Amino acid sequence: MPTSAIEIVGSGSNLELKARIADLDAARERVRALGADLQGAEHQVDQYYQVPRGRMKLRQSSLDGAHLIVYLRPNDVSARVSTFHRLPVDHPDDVSDTLEAMFGAGSTVDKEREVWWWNDVRIHLDRVAGLGTFVEFEARLDTIDDQHAAQRLVDQLTRQLGIESSDLISGSYGEMTCPTTA
Repeated sequence: MPTSAIEIVGSGSNLELKARIADLDAARERVRALGADLQGAEHQVDQYYQVPRGRMKLRQSSLDGAHLIVYLRPNDVSARVSTFHRLPVDHPDDVSDTLEAMFGAGSTVDKEREVWWWNDVRIHLDRVAGLGTFVEFEARLDTIDDQHAAQRLVDQLTRQLGIESSDLISGSYGEMTCPTTA
């Protein structure tokens, strides 16, 4: 039986919400007070590519190595479902050159990220070069009973962190850096 040359290491759906946050230290303390567990801190560089549909980025992480991440999600400020695939990349420079030649390069996003875990929700506290500080919630739809339960968890986090509707972000960091990307 033939085997695939591509190994997908992550695939699924999340209910996501992203917002600007003025005080990352205060957000960290509120997340800690909720009982969230710090999973780690990392430096990530995401190279986006101009694809006809969805989003594609090559992420290089100080903790997790390089991965090609492709995903579909609407540009809504409210919580939205994101469907993704995450593939490991052994030679990121070669892959980046090929993807840039095929699709064209979009923006590059450089960030420091803390990853917290609370009730099957990943909480990202991000400091993005040139853009500021943000929080992102990713409620895992593969482990949470249903989308309504995931929405309740995201709503609870939104209240606990004092996020206002004016703080919500509809697109990706890549689009904020280069509005023509994705």
